[in-house]
Amino acid sequence: MSDKKSEKKPVNELDIKFAEDTIVILGRIDCPRLTHCRALISNILDKITAKNMKTHFVICFETQFENLRNYLLKQDLGFIDYPDSPIIYIQETSGKKNIIGSLPEFQKYVIKTFNYHDTLKTEDFEKETKQNLKSFLDTNGNKYVFFNFNIEGDSSNNIVVLELFNKDLPLTSENFFKLCTGFENDKGNKLSYKGSLVHRISKNSFIQSGDIRVDGAKSIYGENFNDENYNIKHDSHGILGMVKKGNRKHSNECQFYITLCPLKSFDGILVAFGRVIKGYDVIEKISEIDTYLQRPVKQVTIKECGEFTVQ
Repeated sequence: MSDKKSEKKPVNELDIKFAEDTIVILGRIDCPRLTHCRALISNILDKITAKNMKTHFVICFETQFENLRNYLLKQDLGFIDYPDSPIIYIQETSGKKNIIGSLPEFQKYVIKTFNYHDTLKTEDFEKETKQNLKSFLDTNGNKYVFFNFNIEGDSSNNIVVLELFNKDLPLTSENFFKLCTGFENDKGNKLSYKGSLVHRISKNSFIQSGDIRVDGAKSIYGENFNDENYNIKHDSHGILGMVKKGNRKHSNECQFYITLCPLKSFDGILVAFGRVIKGYDVIEKISEIDTYLQRPVKQVTIKECGEFTVQ
């Protein structure tokens, strides 16, 4: 998600070339500090323009933020001091990135560069941040679901939020959405991921779940359904895709996987249709459980699931 609309998207959202030195703000859409930062920039926009500078926001979800931060780290290890949203830097016309830091460092930069003292308080932006997130989810066109995993010996809530690319893969996404929210199959049995085990952990590759044990069809389309397309690539951790029966074409049903790393060998074979946008640390926690023949030695269950809404 980027504020810049007219320009052809580069290979990476942080690779845009600017005609003027530009203040780049990379942040999570659910982060009140980012909303605070946007308000601050709005207050000094005339001062920024007077110095022949511009601003550019790269706004993203949690997992994408982590990916983009890692991309920055490959260019400059100085970014390691700033793990949280937002991350702010000056990108010169040459492409060089001069690190400012996070919001506190940016406030100091604003005093020094623009002689402006920020009196805003981050806690005042929590409601606006939730409203912005809700508005985006309502208008984005994709669907969002959640899992709450129960990990044996772990009493905490382990919430994972997933984005389904139903604009690109409407059939596959709708099947997954209905299995998260509940659906009655041809034999009158309730289909739901609630109660399903994480039954396979392939270390450093993927976790697998969604084996619904009921009589009758296990997809909303019947016994199985076709591969819709292979447009979504397995180019990151946190990619959501459908498991096939014996890797046979057009044998999608209910089981799914979530990647732990880029898996290009899956491209063109398995159908990816979503991604983790929040709670990837839970997926990592699950992936670290000891296994025997790829079966986790601790029981991991989908305790709750359904449509994700902003509370």
